Amino acid sequence: MAVIEIENLTKDFAVGFWRKRPVRALDALSLEVRAGEIFGFLGPNGAGKTTTMRAIMRLITLDAGEVSWNGAPVDVDARRGFGYMPAERGMYQRMRVRDHLVYYGRLSGLSEPDAGARADEWLERLGLTDRAADAVKSLSSGNQQRVQLALALLTRPDMLILDEPFSGLDPIATDTLSEILREQVAGGAALLLSSHQLDLVAGVCTAVVIVDHGRV
Repeated sequence: MAVIEIENLTKDFAVGFWRKRPVRALDALSLEVRAGEIFGFLGPNGAGKTTTMRAIMRLITLDAGEVSWNGAPVDVDARRGFGYMPAERGMYQRMRVRDHLVYYGRLSGLSEPDAGARADEWLERLGLTDRAADAVKSLSSGNQQRVQLALALLTRPDMLILDEPFSGLDPIATDTLSEILREQVAGGAALLLSSHQLDLVAGVCTAVVIVDHGRV
């Protein structure tokens, strides 16, 4: 059964005063993601992948279309069960790594002990325990990517939405992440990820859709 249903998403962006017409980022795009599925979302830059993910998280206002979770429109309560990792760095650069995870966990409704325990769990799993007291800005690009992954996984989400999760990761970290994603899906989560690395998509995903110019 589909847990995320995306129906006829349409979104135009006005880009610069010199354009006579807006750019259509999504053009009646529709797709479904099922529980227990690793769904690969492929396409060239500017195809509409990130815009679709932002639409699922209700970070943008659509011109038309609807996103549903378990048959109902996505609302604040539904989003609490989503783990989202944007392609851009979305972290407080001067916060210490563990403090950042605990802070996010508290914002997501976890008690302080639970947030601390889950932060420690993911720091260990992602090989960041020895960097727990370091500022985010002191980490390499690959390690910052691991922190963002930990943030997405911290609340044990029912739905994972990962925009280019393998970007900047070395082969060992890539293998670790692939294993973690399979575990999450085996536990019943649904997963939507975008990537330009087709070999990784082929090795991890159970379903794939290609999007271009905002259309499947």
